[in-house]
Amino acid sequence: MTLRSRLVLALVALSTVGLAVFGFATYSLYERSQLSLLDDQLRDNALPIASRLQQVRAYVGDGTTCGSDATTSVDPETPTTTRRGDPDRPDRGPVPGQGLDAYAELRDATGASLVCIDPFSTDARPSIPTDLALVTGTTRLFTTGSVAGGGEWRVLVTTFRLDRPGFNPVSDDLVVLAIPTSGIDESMRRLVRIELTAAVVLLTALGLGAWLVLRRGLRPLEEMAASAATITAGDLTERVEPADDRTEVGQLGLALNTMLDGIEGSFREREATERRLRQFLSDASHELRTPLTSIQGFAELFRLHSDERPVDLPVIMRRIEQESGRMKVLVEDLLLLARLDETRPHASEPVDLSVLAADACSDAVAQAPDRRVTLDAPAPVVVLGDTDHLRQAIANLVANAVKHTPAGSPIEVATRIEGDRASVSVRDHGAGLDDATLAHAFDRFWQADAARVGTGSGLGLAIVAGIAEEHGGTVSAANRIDGGAAFTVTIPVAGRRAAVTEPKPGPPPPPIPPA
Repeated sequence: MTLRSRLVLALVALSTVGLAVFGFATYSLYERSQLSLLDDQLRDNALPIASRLQQVRAYVGDGTTCGSDATTSVDPETPTTTRRGDPDRPDRGPVPGQGLDAYAELRDATGASLVCIDPFSTDARPSIPTDLALVTGTTRLFTTGSVAGGGEWRVLVTTFRLDRPGFNPVSDDLVVLAIPTSGIDESMRRLVRIELTAAVVLLTALGLGAWLVLRRGLRPLEEMAASAATITAGDLTERVEPADDRTEVGQLGLALNTMLDGIEGSFREREATERRLRQFLSDASHELRTPLTSIQGFAELFRLHSDERPVDLPVIMRRIEQESGRMKVLVEDLLLLARLDETRPHASEPVDLSVLAADACSDAVAQAPDRRVTLDAPAPVVVLGDTDHLRQAIANLVANAVKHTPAGSPIEVATRIEGDRASVSVRDHGAGLDDATLAHAFDRFWQADAARVGTGSGLGLAIVAGIAEEHGGTVSAANRIDGGAAFTVTIPVAGRRAAVTEPKPGPPPPPIPPA
């Protein structure tokens, strides 16, 4: 079943239960009120009916059996008393009309019927028990059936004593007064019909109204489902409506759109990663193929011309060794990049970037004695990170400056702490970087000069970027106004506690003079 159908059925079911409870309560209260009115009517007429019974008793005498042919009754249309068993007997005198459509009976203290009056609307009589003894001054009310025929009666039994001139005092006589409940029964049946009709009409209107309201209210969810089907088909630019925080459906749409933005971004990132991976594999294959081709060529040269010896064996072996070393460096760089791409946490220990920068400057002076390499490190710069990786990052920046600038041009290295960030910058005084180099300087296997592809692998700056990202930092490249380029690595500094508890490193080394 659809959500709309379930909600409509649940609403109709709950309304049905509520109406049933309401109808039962209304029926019970109305029936109780009608019986209460009937009881009040019996109480109000008890004394007049008792007086009338005493009159009939005084007129016909005792000893009759109520309900037999000798029973005395009052004909409501003829205000005279007649004896059913003796129609020829002359009248005993007029008696007032009954006035109340009820059955009345007078009994003595033993429960024997003395005289009775039949109702004028029916020939039925109530089924009155014989054991109706009451304490003087008390009243009893109950409901009973009929002796013959159908229908119920509301019966009042009370004690009565009449001391009036011309009447014999009677003690502990019982007056039985019964009124048929057919009027109440008809009223209750009419109430049930009204309640059932109203309930059917109300439930029908409620069901139709709920169906229309829910259809309109759930229409945005249906539209979201259609949008989801479109998205599943591959259109990640599709978005759902509404998408706001004013309603629950709008909040759902906003959450879905936020999720779709993340999914679309993830897919774009995955596609970009796949493109980079394909490019990386292509470039790696190209870079590895170059030394392998050289090694294979020298090996074939030695095998084919082993007798003629056009090239000395030491020369061949040296070239094979050089190409093997080049390939080894390339493979090590590739493995380092692969490790940097992993999401596992890296080693974390206090590292002084000023000390690592001083070591890199010393290596540069040893590599290029003709250069003036200076270090500006006025204070220790302690960060939490991997010592070997940070050392390699700084060394790569310095080596890159040495490699791609004219011989003899100075190189400046500086370390600083600014707020909660530490930085290491390496500046050269070369020709600077063009726009393409600035845009792709940290891409893997990218080199500015295609003619110099064989001089390097194009992974040095990519490794620097990977190490910076590993430590939660960034790397940037920019041209200086007065000439040259500057590369800056920025990473978070170590916590104050680590900087205090660890022994402070010695003062930074003085600027390294030119060789």
